[in-house]
Amino acid sequence: MLEPGIELNHRPYPYHSGMTVGSLMAENGFVFNHIIVKINGRIIEEEKWPTAAIKEADKVEIIHVFGGG
Repeated sequence: MLEPGIELNHRPYPYHSGMTVGSLMAENGFVFNHIIVKINGRIIEEEKWPTAAIKEADKVEIIHVFGGG
């Protein structure tokens, strides 16, 4: 039997009950200034990160935006 999981940045990641965008970011040390978060292709606004629920099998993208030259 497969363990429950999500997809984080196109890779398998373990899921746990009560997971939110905020908890996932804390677990993985995402602390950059400019981040875009998507769940199943939908952008999640920053003010909703602490409470935005992640469900089993969701596809989550956490993208660090930076400039260069």
